Amino acid sequence: MEYPDPKRKSNFVGKILMAATLTALCIIMLKQSPNFNTRSRFSEHEEGVIHVLVTGGAGYIGSHAALRLLKESYRVTIVDNLSRGNMGAVKVLQKLFPEPGQLQFVYADLGDLKAVNKIFSENAFDAVMHFAAVAYVGESTLDPLKYYHNITSNTLVILESMAAHDVRTLIYSSTCATYGEPEKMPITEETPQASCKLVPINPYGKAKKMAEDIILDYSKNSDMAVMILRYFNVIGSDPEGRLGEAPRPELREHGRISGACFDAARGVIPGLKVCDSFNPFTLIL
Repeated sequence: MEYPDPKRKSNFVGKILMAATLTALCIIMLKQSPNFNTRSRFSEHEEGVIHVLVTGGAGYIGSHAALRLLKESYRVTIVDNLSRGNMGAVKVLQKLFPEPGQLQFVYADLGDLKAVNKIFSENAFDAVMHFAAVAYVGESTLDPLKYYHNITSNTLVILESMAAHDVRTLIYSSTCATYGEPEKMPITEETPQASCKLVPINPYGKAKKMAEDIILDYSKNSDMAVMILRYFNVIGSDPEGRLGEAPRPELREHGRISGACFDAARGVIPGLKVCDSFNPFTLIL
């Protein structure tokens, strides 16, 4: 029969006490450090500086908006889950604007209410530019629930967080797909959506229209300032070639006609396929 060695037990307890003492000393030293309790510049309102939350700032349009904001000396927080965004775009912005307090990137999913509320509670936002969304018409017809969740539900989460944290300015990135088939062309700033037939005609447009309605209904009985942008054909890149459109390979078939043209010209695809119900053909560029 073996008996425990009292010396070995004593040494073990001593090591635990020593580790606990060293940990306590480290914590005390850290708390005494002048930088330990320093709040982030992003967490406080600063006179003369407007702090903008850019959701989807790693995406095509969002990254260009972030670039313009930073060039105009706005403080920018990009939130993106990178499901469609490009971390390369964020790195370009970080390299261009490395100064503390200018730009920060937060990896998060807007469908996570706790994560979104945490972001709002830890940052002093003055405005929100909401670009984050899946955005392919063809894909929306194949997976409509994904679009209603990602676009409509996530916009509701953003609005609730803005209301809870008293953020009163919202620029919402919508789409011309909310117009459906207009009775009169061209569509102008004065064209009412109600004058269009079958408004809208695909899940992508419907999800965006629902989000618009939620935003407008809320703004009627609050002091929130709202602007809604409805794009038609977004094309091009930063004039200096630093940012551009870079869809994931598996989503190219759902992409914009401009992207297909560029891919054909660069040899990424063998040609530009133009289809209608009567006479599909391939144009070799």
